[in-house]
Amino acid sequence: MRPLVVLIAVLLCLSAAHAQEKRVSVQESRILLLAPYLEDVAPTYQHFGWNARASVETAYAGVARQNVPASRAQVYLLQTAPLTYWRSGSALDEAWVRATFSYFKDKAVQVMAPAPSPGPFLRVARFEVDGAKCAAFELRHVTNDTGTPTVEQRQSVSGIYCPPTGVALDDALIRRVLEGIFVRRDGRVERALSGVDKPIPPDILRAAQRQG
Repeated sequence: MRPLVVLIAVLLCLSAAHAQEKRVSVQESRILLLAPYLEDVAPTYQHFGWNARASVETAYAGVARQNVPASRAQVYLLQTAPLTYWRSGSALDEAWVRATFSYFKDKAVQVMAPAPSPGPFLRVARFEVDGAKCAAFELRHVTNDTGTPTVEQRQSVSGIYCPPTGVALDDALIRRVLEGIFVRRDGRVERALSGVDKPIPPDILRAAQRQG
């Protein structure tokens, strides 16, 4: 069996992909977003293509309320090539937030509750910036297995969410954020978060329907 490729430095993957940045429509996007308190603002969707090593393909979705700078959601979808798996997680620390999301690059980011060590799937960290409380998160199947990873195991979603002023960032709200991230898998729109016993919102399905 051909050996699996090990992926460690995700930031390098993102940096290489940014050179191929392309704005795409909601019908073309690999990742879709319906963020709490930002439902009335149209997200920006981008596709960055494959990195230089052709090991990771990157897509992006982001939305922000312009009159409330801290109110935003930004997520990356990274999918590895076949026979390639995730061996580690992202740092989800101050340096990661500033390097990954340009809005924060010159801001004083302070992590208040670090993310746990990489595990099977979900990790969340909490941070503060400009007085706003935000969350950094990652949905990734981290494994040292040598088998062939499934599509779900090859996909990783990482991002940040900052609610508007006066809205408490509790566990229930973070759950709503994660439930509002959708990905295309084998031509179908599915939730990035597994185990959600709710139908896909009709608005997402209609918006994501490919034309022609």
